[in-house]
Amino acid sequence: MKLSEKLMNFPKRTITKDELADIIGNRSDEIIFKNIKLCENNGLLKAIVSSGTNGNLKYPVYMKYRIIPPKNDNSDLLSEISSLHILLQKNGVLSKNPELYRSYRNELRLLSNYLFRKGTDVISISRKERSFEIFGEEKKLDKTAFCNLLKKLEISGELLGFYDTPEYCFHDYIPKRTPEMTVLICENKDIWFNIRRMMFENNVYTLWGTSFDGVLYGEGGKISEPRALTEYTKFLGDHSVNYLYWGDIDREGLNIFIRLCRNDPDIKISLFLPAYREMLNRAENIPVPPSDDKRGIMEDYSEIYKMFPDKYGIMLKNSISENKRIPQEIISYAVLLSEMR
Repeated sequence: MKLSEKLMNFPKRTITKDELADIIGNRSDEIIFKNIKLCENNGLLKAIVSSGTNGNLKYPVYMKYRIIPPKNDNSDLLSEISSLHILLQKNGVLSKNPELYRSYRNELRLLSNYLFRKGTDVISISRKERSFEIFGEEKKLDKTAFCNLLKKLEISGELLGFYDTPEYCFHDYIPKRTPEMTVLICENKDIWFNIRRMMFENNVYTLWGTSFDGVLYGEGGKISEPRALTEYTKFLGDHSVNYLYWGDIDREGLNIFIRLCRNDPDIKISLFLPAYREMLNRAENIPVPPSDDKRGIMEDYSEIYKMFPDKYGIMLKNSISENKRIPQEIISYAVLLSEMR
């Protein structure tokens, strides 16, 4: 290993005459002096004058030196940065941090090539699809560090023409899309499947006097994740959509609806009241089990109670206050068929 490399790998930024002798491998003042002079000429060592010398007038060596790391020559990197697409240069992040460019050189050059060749009318595709097109790797745009860099460079998903596939709410059945639609959201899979089956096999789109155009599986509480329903609605295209929500009658079931309204304030959504009345009606004279939800989270249900001004409001309030649970499954496929007939 060269002396310059040994100095750069030295654990401290200062080095004594004896430590220099050790890494040079020779304790001769003449040899040490010549090596030090060579390093001083290259800007790698600078004498600490206050440390004193060895007293040798012919080959004076100071007792301590400061190690000076070489300055990086970034001219080649800056030249490459200047050849990138203007969108990658506009805020100066890369030119001010050429080492950042060095770390992502391959990705940024591929991204620059894409920006040069993409037109103005780009069809928006999924994040993974665009990632594979640009980088030959479908998960590159999922990497947190690289995405943070793109954010610094002000390169957005909209600019690159990709969207995030909604994580939730993909299980739907909407046979025909019309300018105005009503979609029924079901908390649980069984009831969603039954209604889907009823629509598919029997061409029935009405329950308890309420019509709808499609049915959507909410996957429990996932439907109420922030903007999950908003993102799903975008994929329905240019349609006006009204949603009906139908879930379990328990605290969490009502909590889901309240969170849904809170997290997606621009969505038109209401409770599927006839279904709740039918559930309460069927539970009136049977033992209702306690809720198995141990979280004990209670929202303000007063507005929901107002939707049931008759006996069902009292039944609903009592069931919730006693932490009971009336599952959607109380409305079986047989019940749906009887209602259909």
